[in-house]
This record gives sequence, structure tokens and C-alpha cells, in this order.
Amino acid sequence: MIVEVIISSNAKDLNRIFDYNVPSKFESFIKIGSKVTVPFGTMKRSQEGYVIGIKEASEYKVKDIVNVEKRNLK
Repeated sequence: MIVEVIISSNAKDLNRIFDYNVPSKFESFIKIGSKVTVPFGTMKRSQEGYVIGIKEASEYKVKDIVNVEKRNLK
């Protein structure tokens, strides 16, 4: 499962959607609106973002989501 994530940043170059893979441990509860932590950039710094779409595949090479905020687990 692939999610479309928008990064929480004011930077213009980040004002677009990025695809990420959902590890199986998150698949049962991730949903649109979930707040996630994802690796970003070549330095692999973690960034917060929000899931805005879910799809089966991506045309890009994708990284795994690192975490899903617990308040979204209800």
C-alpha cells in the first residue's frame, strides 16, 4: 500500500505530494488525515506530514513511513 503525503513545511519546493510505502504494521489503521513521520531528503531527516491519499502502487521509488501518530489509531 502506498500513501500520498504532504510534508508539513512552509518551503515552496515541498508544496507537493510525495509517495511513501506503508509497512505492514501500519496498514490496518492508516487513513487519510493520519499524521505520519517520514524520511525526507538525502540526509534522511525525519519530517512530519499528513496522508492525503491512498493507492496501490507508485511510479516512483518510495521509502517507508517511519511512524503514524498514535492519536490516529482510534
